[in-house]
Amino acid sequence: MISNRLKSLAKYFDKDDKVIDIGCDHALLDIYLIEEGILKNMIVSDIHEKALQQGIDNIKLHKLEKRIETRLGNGLEVLNENDDIDTVLISGMGTSTIIDILDGSIFPLGPTKKLKKLVIQSNNDHDILRHEIAKEAGFEITNEEFFIDNKKAYINIVFEKNKKFKLINYNKKDIKYGPFLKSNIDYLNYREEYVKKILDKVPKNKIIIRYILNKELKDINRFKKNIK
Repeated sequence: MISNRLKSLAKYFDKDDKVIDIGCDHALLDIYLIEEGILKNMIVSDIHEKALQQGIDNIKLHKLEKRIETRLGNGLEVLNENDDIDTVLISGMGTSTIIDILDGSIFPLGPTKKLKKLVIQSNNDHDILRHEIAKEAGFEITNEEFFIDNKKAYINIVFEKNKKFKLINYNKKDIKYGPFLKSNIDYLNYREEYVKKILDKVPKNKIIIRYILNKELKDINRFKKNIK
């Protein structure tokens, strides 16, 4: 049974995308993508042998060995020159790990110049993720989604290589809140509640920290007023 968290990622793929799922774990999402006809075939990888073996066992159970290729290794290092991969899927990791995986591949002089799309569900630091991939590497943020699954908050971000080969001038608030999420009322309500909980725990003598948090609350309220 695939979770809503994983299923939420399926909508971002086109049938002709040539995908590698990095950190595939049980390969449940990958099996779903193939069985639902969303993708024709794909490569999946994991750095942990036991995790990959669980994926292999599930793939065999669904008789999809010919359509889902499994590889043991670290991130994009499992790819070779003959692999025609243009889309990367990463979920269930922190931003620092994701950036380490993509480093040298998303930047203009990187070896993997064919990459056109990144579908990422990071556990944290979404502002750093946006800065590194959109602001620094020149990918465009084409979709963002906020949702709650099993009482836990998740954010999906889709980055695509800018077809005009021109950097988009994302401002600080785009990077911090997300160009799409800053007009998403559910996300803004969640963020507001989150900031208020932190603010309640900050001692009154911590003036700078309280100032920063209150400034964020003002930003959030401003975004909410701009939503039509």
